[in-house]
Amino acid sequence: MENSNRIEGGAFHGPVVQAGEATVIQFAPQPPPPRRYRARWIAAVLTAALLGGVGVYLHAVAQDKGHRAPAAVVTPGPAPAVSTPAGERIDNGGGWGPDRPTFLMSSPAAYPVFNSITDDPVQGDERNFVQCRDKQSDAKFGEQMVAVDGHTYQVYLFYDNAVAANLDSMASPTENAHRNPAAELQNARAHVELPAEPLYNPGLTGHLTADNAQEVWDSCDFFAARKVLLRYVPGSARLVTVHTPDAGVPMNGGGAGLADGTGAPIGEQQDGVVGQDAGYLLFDVTVKLS
Repeated sequence: MENSNRIEGGAFHGPVVQAGEATVIQFAPQPPPPRRYRARWIAAVLTAALLGGVGVYLHAVAQDKGHRAPAAVVTPGPAPAVSTPAGERIDNGGGWGPDRPTFLMSSPAAYPVFNSITDDPVQGDERNFVQCRDKQSDAKFGEQMVAVDGHTYQVYLFYDNAVAANLDSMASPTENAHRNPAAELQNARAHVELPAEPLYNPGLTGHLTADNAQEVWDSCDFFAARKVLLRYVPGSARLVTVHTPDAGVPMNGGGAGLADGTGAPIGEQQDGVVGQDAGYLLFDVTVKLS
């Protein structure tokens, strides 16, 4: 059975995981709390790795938020475990944030805001918007990765403007046209924060920014018995929306802004304008153990 993004009956299905003869789409979990507790269980994965070798408010009534998200994220598997190297900082995870007001599909925001719906029928809790998977294995997307030397990992970064659909369409738009600017995220960008040097158990943190909305972030963490160096694979970034082909389209400039700190413009036209529609990025990073 083909394991790919697809649109069926008007509904878009994103990354999926195969289970026997059936293809199962699973939803994202609730976001974890800030990752301050990890040192307590990091002890049991290094051992496993060693043994196994592995603002603008709108004065209008917000109505139901329409659902135009293309993404589905698989549920993470069990978190790996590690032991503590003497004298080394081992908790370098990225966490998520900030703590922010949340909304429901039936009661969305009255202003543009990133990833704040908690009952998205496809994504689940949108605050959990970064997932990773090992491309050289059958691993599911998840938030905690066992880092394997030389392997390439695919990163999934979901974005959505949680504004109510009626506020976004007050200007009676045509398809793909810029609509009500006050309801749209302006200069919306995505970038990934990667440690500059090898660290024990580093976090890969995805950030979403806009001129008129609060920055949000989420991460997946990489665990190993040795220090881990993460590097973005130039040209690997693709954008997936309900209007793109199943595999998405290449990010402009190869998505260079993702990793250089400037941020890559997102949105249907990759122009930094995000209306009520959602989308996601897929890109690769490599792992080198030292």
